[in-house]
Amino acid sequence: MTALVVAPHPDDETLGAGIWMHRHSQGHVYILHVTDGSPRDMQNAHELGIATREEYTAIRSREVRVALDLISIPARNRLQCSFTDKDTYLNLTALVAQLDSHVAAVNPSLVLAPAYEGGHPDHDAVAFAVAAVHKRRPSFEHWEFPLYHANAKGDMVSGTFVSPIRCCPEEVIVLTSEECLLKSQMLGCFETQKEILQRFTVDCERFRRAPVYDFTKAPHPGALLYERWGWGISGEAWRHRAREALSA
Repeated sequence: MTALVVAPHPDDETLGAGIWMHRHSQGHVYILHVTDGSPRDMQNAHELGIATREEYTAIRSREVRVALDLISIPARNRLQCSFTDKDTYLNLTALVAQLDSHVAAVNPSLVLAPAYEGGHPDHDAVAFAVAAVHKRRPSFEHWEFPLYHANAKGDMVSGTFVSPIRCCPEEVIVLTSEECLLKSQMLGCFETQKEILQRFTVDCERFRRAPVYDFTKAPHPGALLYERWGWGISGEAWRHRAREALSA
């Protein structure tokens, strides 16, 4: 099996499929990072005392390199796009084109990517792009993993899907004690993301075949998590870009 894990940011591959990749490392596992992990607003970076996007990008690149070394994913299997964190929804057509090129080169039988859940605009952009490429190239299976979303009260929920889908039952990997320790060590490499990573558990990983989403509609009722976080990005603006990309 050749698998491609599409991660919006450095650390998403570990959150969603760190131990899955470890269990399948004897095969051909590739990772594509879509963004450099460094947003233009630099809010989190400035709180950490990091002055420039270039410095933040270098730090996040080093963090993910150390984490993936723990599960022996070779450097040649780590691919990179160059989109800016939080901006991928502004470039959906270009994202689909770049992802299509990588899929053509890797020729995976399986692509793993985040679910469409309204947690982060980049996560949803990757879900959109993989679905679009899968429509062009049905030669691979498109599976997804949850990262985080808002519940009805607006609180962040991590590691579970927004809602069950009858036609796409979940497959749950229960981690052994050794695997829990390994995943904790991997997540510990992402020092800059410590605050948000503390909200995740490391006892299991969840996957399901990706359903056919309507990206012109919100992933769930109520405000989306990134709207609640006040990033200046609305779900309606995201869906407007999705409609434009679908038309293109």
